[in-house]
Amino acid sequence: MPGEKSKVKSMIQKNSSDKSKLHLNFWLIVIFGAIAAASLFFGLIFSGQTNVILAKKLDQIKEAARPAELEIVILQDENCPDCFDVSPVVQAIKKTNVKINSEKVVQLSSAEGKELVQKYKITIAPSLIVSGELAKEASLREIWSQLGEVKDNTFVLRQAGAPYVLASSGEIKGRVQTTLLADRNCGECYDVTLHETVLKRFGISKANSKVVDINIGEGAELRKKYNIKLVPTLILEGDVEAYKALTQIWAQVGTVENDGVYILREGVKQMGTYKDLTTGKIVKPATVTK
Repeated sequence: MPGEKSKVKSMIQKNSSDKSKLHLNFWLIVIFGAIAAASLFFGLIFSGQTNVILAKKLDQIKEAARPAELEIVILQDENCPDCFDVSPVVQAIKKTNVKINSEKVVQLSSAEGKELVQKYKITIAPSLIVSGELAKEASLREIWSQLGEVKDNTFVLRQAGAPYVLASSGEIKGRVQTTLLADRNCGECYDVTLHETVLKRFGISKANSKVVDINIGEGAELRKKYNIKLVPTLILEGDVEAYKALTQIWAQVGTVENDGVYILREGVKQMGTYKDLTTGKIVKPATVTK
């Protein structure tokens, strides 16, 4: 019958269409599943890599924050109590991000002291020997470069001040006697003890010092002996040559006599109001002259 044949054909076509749709849906599911699986896979890989990078970053931050671990040895001579003090250098080190695992003082004359002198070729004491994580902090590296040298991961202080002791002989260098010359009749003159403040800038901080009047006794003798014309002033005796920064500029402010005595002359004019002993006049510096 024509109607039934048409119905059967329609059903066959419908079933075929449904099968095609199912087939298409199946492959869509497979494709989307594969995409989802790939996304999950690559997501896990990316997440893992991100976690590794973050972990490394955190480790770097922790390492940067961790203090540098150091060991400090101070080499000194008990026979020189007025020698250069290395404690400001030690304090400067401690103000950085450090952990001091050990700190000790070793005497130059001891067996350990002699061993340190030989091992690190130390020529003078006091000295400072620092070992450990020297390169960890930039501020530490600056200290090392300015004050000494690093060899075999150990810092040795080389730029020491004075007085100091020669490691080879035990001789003390850099002891200075300071005589401050003032005129008691000059009330307007600058305070002669200001010279001590200036000397400290050049490392002379422990000099034996005395003040004398230019008009009487020792002061009058010094005036005559060295033909002193300006006061207040100062005279330096002793091992002044140990203070290189001072001796390098001394020719600009004073003289060195035949007997090795250093006398401040032109430098007086830079200090403030002074007295010209030749004329007896009080002279004010140009900066305060009306």
